[in-house]
Order: sequence, then C-alpha cells, then structure tokens
Amino acid sequence: MKKRLLTVILLANSFIFADDFKLGFVDVSKIFTKSVPSIALQNALKNKFVPIQQELKKMHDNLLSEQNQMQELMKKAPSMDKLNPKDKKKLEEVENRYRQDQMNFQQKYSSYTQSVQKTQDFASNLLLSKVNLILKQISDNGKYDLVLTSNQLVYAKPKYDLTDQVIEQLKSVNGEDLVKQLNDMEKKQLDNNGQKSALNDETSSINAEAKPLETSAAVAEANPSNNIK
Repeated sequence: MKKRLLTVILLANSFIFADDFKLGFVDVSKIFTKSVPSIALQNALKNKFVPIQQELKKMHDNLLSEQNQMQELMKKAPSMDKLNPKDKKKLEEVENRYRQDQMNFQQKYSSYTQSVQKTQDFASNLLLSKVNLILKQISDNGKYDLVLTSNQLVYAKPKYDLTDQVIEQLKSVNGEDLVKQLNDMEKKQLDNNGQKSALNDETSSINAEAKPLETSAAVAEANPSNNIK
C-alpha cells in the first residue's frame, strides 16, 4: 500500500509543474454497482445459481435433520453402550447416512463456490474490457495525461471524477450481449473440462491395467452449518 501511494505521489510530482497536465479518476466499485450492463450481468448470475443454491439448502437442511435424529437417539441413554439394540442400530444407520450426505454436500458446495468464482471473474473481465475502451476514448477526447482508480488516491476534487461519464456511456453497451458472451465462455470452459475429464479417464484406465488400484477413504468432520446459510 505504501509503495503504491509513493508511486502515485511521485507520478503527481513529476507533472506538478506542467500547466497542461490533466488528471482523472474513476470509482470502479460504483461502476460495478450502478452501470446498466453490470446490473444485467449480476441478475444473470443470480438467476443462474438459484437452482444449485436451493439444492444446497435442501442438502444442508437434511444434514441438520440427521444431526437432530442422532441427538434424540443419544438422549435415550447415558452412553452408546447403554442404548437398546434397536436404537443403537438406528443410530448407526443415521450416522452412516449422515457421513455420506455430508461428504456429498461438501463436494457439491466446493464445486459450487469454484463455479461462482470463475463465472464472476468472467463477468468482471467482460465489463472491464468495455470500461477500458470507454476510458481510452474519454482520455483521448479529453486529453487526459493520467487516469487512476479511486483506491489509488488519498484525495481528489470531484471535478476530476470520470465515473459518471463512464456509467453514462456504458448505457450504450448491450447487457444481453454480455450475458450471451458470458454463457458462451462458460460453455467453452465446460467443453474443455469435459475433454480433459475424458482424457483423464482414459489415462486412469491404462494405469489401472498396469498396477493394482489403491484406494483410501476419509470423512470430513466439519459442521455443515458453517458452510451454508
């Protein structure tokens, strides 16, 4: 942070004696929250992940239900060895089911978070590519010597703020077109992953013929209520 601030100060000082030096800045977070195409992308992302969020919610609720079942069964006796055979068997069944369901939940949740991150990165890059083109045009037309982001500044007068100009020009960007580009990139990514998966499956099959298959099993003991709300 100090190094970046020093760089900005040195840049400003290097131009301080130039009468025609022109500075501008943009608030990137405002562009992401207020611009029309950004809102379109946000709505698309929200709708895209609703089904998996609902599925994760159901899986999470089911885990909580299984936890409650185990707790109720364990209340019937002061210790596990004091349970009657029927309750003990029932408890073991619920515990086994819980471990399997918990593992499935964690795998799906991990896949979900990775997918969200990748999709958000795609969307951010799409919007920023449009923002950069607009900023270049504004800089060229306004003959700005330096344009910074607001987080690179300690203070600047409002007259140097180009954010609203960028947001206004972004209205001409087709949000639906950006959403389509986002979907196309995701589809391409899925196709590439599918090809890699097929190659990995083929390689695994060859390796399995060459040597005995070694397996291991582990069950994570994390509380599912810490993973999703």
